[in-house]
Amino acid sequence: MVPHPLRRMACAALLAGTALLAACAPTNFTHPGQVSRPDVYNQAFPYYAELCAVSQISKKPGFGADISGGAGGHAVMFLGGVCLDRKAGYPVLTECDATRTADRPDGVGFSMNSHYSNANWTGAESSAFYFDGTLAPGQGLTRAGYVATQDEAKRRGIYDGVIFHKEVFNGKPANMSAVDWKYEMSVGTDYATTLGRARFCARLPVTEPQMRKIMDFLNERNALYRNGPKTYESNVLQDNCNHLTHNALAAAGFWSEWPINRFVMLAALSFPVPKNELVNLIHRTDAVPVDNIQAIFNDKLTYQTFMQYDWLADEPGVLLESEPVHTPNEVYNTSLSLIFYDDPVLGSYHRNFARYLKNAHYYDLRTNLEYFATRYARIMQARQPLSWWQAHHPALARASGPFPAFYQRYYDYIAAQQAKVQQALADLRNTAPPAGR
Repeated sequence: MVPHPLRRMACAALLAGTALLAACAPTNFTHPGQVSRPDVYNQAFPYYAELCAVSQISKKPGFGADISGGAGGHAVMFLGGVCLDRKAGYPVLTECDATRTADRPDGVGFSMNSHYSNANWTGAESSAFYFDGTLAPGQGLTRAGYVATQDEAKRRGIYDGVIFHKEVFNGKPANMSAVDWKYEMSVGTDYATTLGRARFCARLPVTEPQMRKIMDFLNERNALYRNGPKTYESNVLQDNCNHLTHNALAAAGFWSEWPINRFVMLAALSFPVPKNELVNLIHRTDAVPVDNIQAIFNDKLTYQTFMQYDWLADEPGVLLESEPVHTPNEVYNTSLSLIFYDDPVLGSYHRNFARYLKNAHYYDLRTNLEYFATRYARIMQARQPLSWWQAHHPALARASGPFPAFYQRYYDYIAAQQAKVQQALADLRNTAPPAGR
């Protein structure tokens, strides 16, 4: 197969040219590893959004399309608890049909790619396939495994109804079909990401109504381009893969929207970057502590989201995980980088990320649950009656928001969270881990 003449980069690859980026030394993706008990996690947190920063991709020559990307990497997201509409003939998210049992996936991973002309994103069901293709955990990638993963992706119809820009086919061998070339050009980026990339991810549990908002946002984004006349054109500064994942979470009330299609000089001063966004996500969950009732009430976005969804960002189940590229690897180079848009010495992103990776409650499920069990117990022990708040904080009691209603709802929420955490800890103690992933 002839190499593709256009070495396509992931959406954030232009970052590699800026002086604010760290050196492109290979990154260690072995720590903290994957979530150890996905069975218990999925039972406790059936709906979650997992934001992933995946590394550069670097194809070995002589087999398949010649693909490489910059050290800025790519951003993707996995949505736990949702499905694809298999009858739509196009990427559409939907609630899972309760009758689908044997092959019901644990969720859908989605990716934006500059290849598409009539879609903003495409998706693939099942975390195992979305991240690892047809490979088992820890299995090396052979050329046969590479082909088998593409065959499975075609069987699933990942690109059904999706039109690619004409220039994507410029390097297609004459003896290869256009359909096969689409799957060849996109493996390792849109599906089976760790065949050719390593990843850091951060999971954020959400409520079912919040997940519906995320699904609606993504479906509406694709609907803009599905039948034309508008054609999708990605732009690293004004509308990149990070804008999509960031704004999917904004739709759920997690943080503020990141505007797209801003004036280019303004956009260049502030735009989302894959690895930075992981730190931004953890920082946001820590920004308004669950045990500070005044801060929650006074923070406009936190208060509004809480009153709408009974949900706070500072919650159990927010976990970092990582996975290195599959090795040994006959198809891709495995010495890979994923860099911050930050000063490599003084920058806060490096320091904060290192701090998170040293603190087990940010990546170990049991430690995370025990951490929140302790915090919730302290909240309930320190609870003051509403009359105390009205006497000691009259301005708060007279605030524009209905503090008495918020006060009761807050402690009901804490009690419910306590029960959830205790149940999950009991499940960890009383159930054996499942075989495989």
